[in-house]
Amino acid sequence: MWGKYKIALRPWEIPDVSLLEYEESEQFVDLAEEPKPYEGTFPGGRITVAFVDGVRRTEYALYLIDDNGSSYEGAFASLGAGAIIVELGKLNSVRESMIYPIIKRYLVVKGIFEDMQYQGVFEMRTTQDDVSKEINRVMREELEVSVARKVAKELKPTLLICDGTLSNRLRGTLCVGYVKTIKKLFIRREDAYMLNELRCGQRTPIIKVHYQRGQEEKEKVEKYTWYVKLTEGEGIGSLVRLEVFEKVGLEITKHIADLTAGILPRLVSSTFQDRRSPQNLLPIKSLENFLRRHLGSYSIVRREIEKLIYA
Repeated sequence: MWGKYKIALRPWEIPDVSLLEYEESEQFVDLAEEPKPYEGTFPGGRITVAFVDGVRRTEYALYLIDDNGSSYEGAFASLGAGAIIVELGKLNSVRESMIYPIIKRYLVVKGIFEDMQYQGVFEMRTTQDDVSKEINRVMREELEVSVARKVAKELKPTLLICDGTLSNRLRGTLCVGYVKTIKKLFIRREDAYMLNELRCGQRTPIIKVHYQRGQEEKEKVEKYTWYVKLTEGEGIGSLVRLEVFEKVGLEITKHIADLTAGILPRLVSSTFQDRRSPQNLLPIKSLENFLRRHLGSYSIVRREIEKLIYA
């Protein structure tokens, strides 16, 4: 079924490339507000917060070998994406909260192939990039974007939080990017003291950044970003960075930023619940667990792959 190619499964997994390495390169532009801490707001009435996230699991790493002896790295991977919607002040059941789950299985191989005769439940994708990065790209820019657009269109929550930096494919939607781990700070050195002075439920001023990567550089995509203090812990370990597209407008961005500072600290997990706390909020943890369960049995999926290869 593989034409002129042979396949060799590798007993070890390919290393997962951190999703943070997939972030665009950003450039600090300027503060869009007065340099001081801003209090979060918690509005009255019905408040719904939707989170969109994805999970991945490498089932088998592999090499494809052609009749000339050239080898090509690849992997079988299962991906899941979905959303959880939470109404604050209400008991939210799992059945009602978990929405729009997508489970997809892919065979991703690095290279260009001729006369490939592949048929299977794993959709085949080829790439010239790193295999793990391509798997992350599919999860982020295809599955998660699809879910986020559906949530935005059909449910219109008070806040729509998407994991990681915003994909360019989400332009035109009112999504908020949620970056859990901070690798670089987009704030002037003379204003950095604000990060240490923030209290739980406060945010920094809005910061304008210019993103310069591929198509975004051509289109001159700009975003607003800010930091929120999730707990009273010291240092950046208690901060999270959020962002929206600059096209949203500064006044709407200020409103969204105030909401995130007022709402997100109420959804923080504790260290005994999640070692990635406080940034891995309770709804996100619940969504990830839900999606992982729906990836299916790891051992059964691997056996099916072995049947496919060795039949």
